[in-house]
Amino acid sequence: MPIDAEEQLTLTEHLDELRKRIFAALVALVVGVVVAVVFDALLFDLLLRPLPKGMEQITTFSPAEPFMVSLKVWVIAGIMMVSPYLIYQFWAFIGPAFTASEKRYFYPIVASCSVLFLGGIVFAYILVLPRGLDFLLNFNGEYFNVQNRASDYFTFVAFFLLAFGLTFELPVILVLLAKVGVIDDRFLRKNRRYAILVEALLAAILTPSQDAFSMLALFIPLAILYEVSIVLARIVQPKGEARAGGKQVKTPKDDDASRATV
Repeated sequence: MPIDAEEQLTLTEHLDELRKRIFAALVALVVGVVVAVVFDALLFDLLLRPLPKGMEQITTFSPAEPFMVSLKVWVIAGIMMVSPYLIYQFWAFIGPAFTASEKRYFYPIVASCSVLFLGGIVFAYILVLPRGLDFLLNFNGEYFNVQNRASDYFTFVAFFLLAFGLTFELPVILVLLAKVGVIDDRFLRKNRRYAILVEALLAAILTPSQDAFSMLALFIPLAILYEVSIVLARIVQPKGEARAGGKQVKTPKDDDASRATV
């Protein structure tokens, strides 16, 4: 549970709280790694499944590589499995920054971050990764003898999935910025064209291939999430004032109130 916003912590207490949160996160990570080790066969079967038919064999080039690659896979899988708890610990640590009225948003924020992060991973694994790998591994296939090295393949897949998971956190970031008054829905609508450009660049950079399907598979969800963020920003942004590009604009109610005090 996050610390109450009314509690004022000293620097030493903040560091002690950080130590406790990190320790709890590490314990959760160890549990996640142990679970990954127990389900090792299932885990590797899932990771190899997106490969094109006939290319499921993974090559290693040193005696220690099978163990080191497996350890890396277990750690990353553990992070993904316990990610909701890690997200909870992060938001619990910054809990004192929440005001008393904002504390009710704590659990919805944690739940939203968790669902979006895991949703991005599942989306990438099911829809984007198989198509991207098929394009890359079969590109000019008549000229290349393609072999997948274990360390390269699993690192590629892990960071690809994590990138999608983090990218899907876009609505949470934008809504929080709107909540604290940094941006508002009008700012998001005004800068929609620039957002589309950034989303297209992300789609081109993060997808494993440059084919239209893979890029659109990331671009379309990002565009939808941005539009959802506009709606949510309008709901959560501070009432009684409108902000555009960081400037406060008086509303009709503010003008009436100022005239009444004259």
